[in-house]
Amino acid sequence: MNTDGRWRKQDSQILFTGGPHNRIRLMVDQAVRPDGAAVAYPHVAAPDSVRVLAVYRGRVAMVTQHHYLHDVEITDLPGGLVDEDEEPADAARRELAEETGLQAAWLYSLGTVVTARAVSTERVHLFLAHGCVPGAASLDAGEAVRTKWRLWQEVDEASIGALQAAMSTALGDAASLAAVHRAGALLRAIGGEVPAVDVDLPRAAWAAYTVAGARDPLADERLSLMWLDLAIGRYAEGAAILSELEASYDGVNGEAAWTRAADRCSALAQPLA
Repeated sequence: MNTDGRWRKQDSQILFTGGPHNRIRLMVDQAVRPDGAAVAYPHVAAPDSVRVLAVYRGRVAMVTQHHYLHDVEITDLPGGLVDEDEEPADAARRELAEETGLQAAWLYSLGTVVTARAVSTERVHLFLAHGCVPGAASLDAGEAVRTKWRLWQEVDEASIGALQAAMSTALGDAASLAAVHRAGALLRAIGGEVPAVDVDLPRAAWAAYTVAGARDPLADERLSLMWLDLAIGRYAEGAAILSELEASYDGVNGEAAWTRAADRCSALAQPLA
């Protein structure tokens, strides 16, 4: 009996190899359980993959495609397999560009999840992406992917009301859902709840002003920038503020850029006075 609670692999056999570049393998390991019993452990050895939560002008990029195993169309975040000798962040940039055409200025890691821990070795690396430049998608052979744009409130399930509203169109991919939930926790720590969809521009601008003008000195400013995008990015006036801020928020004149953004948000909020 193992006192540390770990399983021990004694041997391994490959039953089948296939998939992209023959990187997916059906395996059977001969293993010893913590209680000392010898067992056969079948599983799928699969490469790591990525999912990318990309925000562009107030909306989240989603992709819809038919999935063979479940015979259903699933809408989830852009992503795909990490190539051999490729860093997960590089795979995230590549997959985002291939599936949606978006070129991300920066990525922010949301950690890793395992999607089928008892039957597959796959790990999924999760990222936020922002500062995106639109471009043309470049799909792999055999892919039939359609890009969709959703408001943050349509994918975030922070409240019971939002969850009930999303039930009919909820994300079908567990890794995508994990990315949304982790991103939501970060964004709420930055500025609280993103303004609701039915909030008018002055109220959204006031919320953006409070975030731009009173940033947490310990927080990553890229998250503040993303929060602002989700709050006011879908408005033309907000997009103009963001374009200027994105160009200089982290440079030598970064503090002045944040001050200008706060002042412009305050001016848009003046009808509330």
